[in-house]
Amino acid sequence: MANDETSPPDPERETPLLQAIKIGFIALFVVLVFLLGLSMVHHRFFRGERVHHNGSVGQ
Repeated sequence: MANDETSPPDPERETPLLQAIKIGFIALFVVLVFLLGLSMVHHRFFRGERVHHNGSVGQ
């Protein structure tokens, strides 16, 4: 007969705390990637507002 205290935990069962931590890390990662993307786009296309002879803006 298996004893509940000595049996290993079921790897399929996650605690609600572990699920909340996973969701938090995923949300943080998504926000950081989004902010990095915004920074890259802003740096690439809006740096100094230089206008070229043909009217384009950029490098």
